[in-house]
Amino acid sequence: MDRFFIPRFLFLLIFCLTVPAWGDLPDSRHGSLETLPPPFTLEGGTTLVAQQGNRADLDASWSASLDLVLTWPAAGGNWTLYLEGSTTPAAGALATEIGEVNADLGSALGPGGRGRLQLSVLHYAHPLAGGVITLGLLDPAGFLDRSEVAGDETRQFLAAPLVNDAAIAMPSYHLGAAWHLDAQPHRPGLTLILGGSHGLAEVDGRYGELFDLTAPDKGLFAAAELYGPWRSGFWRLGAWHDGARQPRLDGAGRKSNQGAYLLVDGTRGAWGWNLRLGLADQQVAEVARFAALAVTRSAGALTAGLGLAWRGAAPDLPDAADGWHAECWVRFEPRPGLEITPDLQWLRHPGLAGGAPDLWVGGVRVTWTF
Repeated sequence: MDRFFIPRFLFLLIFCLTVPAWGDLPDSRHGSLETLPPPFTLEGGTTLVAQQGNRADLDASWSASLDLVLTWPAAGGNWTLYLEGSTTPAAGALATEIGEVNADLGSALGPGGRGRLQLSVLHYAHPLAGGVITLGLLDPAGFLDRSEVAGDETRQFLAAPLVNDAAIAMPSYHLGAAWHLDAQPHRPGLTLILGGSHGLAEVDGRYGELFDLTAPDKGLFAAAELYGPWRSGFWRLGAWHDGARQPRLDGAGRKSNQGAYLLVDGTRGAWGWNLRLGLADQQVAEVARFAALAVTRSAGALTAGLGLAWRGAAPDLPDAADGWHAECWVRFEPRPGLEITPDLQWLRHPGLAGGAPDLWVGGVRVTWTF
């Protein structure tokens, strides 16, 4: 950490938290799908993002996404369908080359990396053994590592390390099963998930390959998460295993990956905060250690947030260095359902590339929800 790190972070802190803010809960889009909702729900939105960095070799970037979630009851449970669309990432653009600056970019891509309208989630949830079992095409991020402060890239933090724990090798939308047991005053809640190690993003958007679980270097992804209330918030403690055979960073063959994580959310008056810690197998995972802290402040009709994430590079990763990522944002709502969110990000060693210059990114996000 150089002598300029603290002044830069303090600048972000002062810029964001001197602005009044208004806290909120994540909506059901982008990895926050609820189980067993009211009889029929329809929710959706569109998000536009424009970003410009301080590096001349990276073009300004823009992206657009569409979300539509439909749920309906059936046989004592409910079906959930999630349609998602996104534009094609432009070659040479900032967010295309440095993907962690925009977690909403390319969320629905087909073969060749082209944007499309895709069926991202289609599953059935039903009560079972005191909990709820969900079967079908799942989003693992809708069940694991969920935060009410930092977990929705369309309305909260846009930087990927402040949306989910970067050390968790979580697949994208995959075929699987999840069982969730709600927490009670006398015991913690529990979530179990089992599915393919490769989701749509990992198989180039080809649905047929989701069913091929025995292909070379494929396997199963399994995770268990305990959670419970903690003062004015809650905690989550999880462990996961990715059975896909991945190249070892030292070049000595292939092996699976596994890890553990901790998440704590809390509120105090007008403040909300989130802490994430994560570990992964440093023999195969580029991000072997992870820590992130995010805060929000509420007052009036605005929302502001500030977050800082650290990604610890595996020791065998060639020419790599630990990465730092800070972001602040302020969200305005000029009319119900319409939100405008300018944000500022700072990155040290983006992509864990050692020797890469610091990167500053300014942007604006416009979201319309219904």
